[in-house]
Amino acid sequence: MKKAKTEFGKELRRLRTEGSIKYTQAGLAKLAGVTAGYISQLETEDLTPRVSVIRNLSRHLGVEPNHLLRTIGMVEMDISRTYTRNVDAVREKMPDLAAEQIAELANYLTYLDFKASALR
Repeated sequence: MKKAKTEFGKELRRLRTEGSIKYTQAGLAKLAGVTAGYISQLETEDLTPRVSVIRNLSRHLGVEPNHLLRTIGMVEMDISRTYTRNVDAVREKMPDLAAEQIAELANYLTYLDFKASALR
């Protein structure tokens, strides 16, 4: 059975060739710790990228990992960072929470983020 195509390969190629820093497949591969053949296979979508590779590629291509992860139907959650960036939105959506409850939520999200990092 043939796997469904995503936009990952096209987006990777676009970022690699049209970004603020233009890379060859070999140049990007060296930075990301993979081979040029691996980059080629990602761009043609013969391989599904590992999340760790997507993180490395994202860093060198100047995008957030989620930018590339979304193209393969995934989202990486950085719960504590998302919370701290959006604490006002949390308060707006949950106006009945007391300050202590919001602090407890922040602590719990930080704990979950820590536990999740051990799985990466």
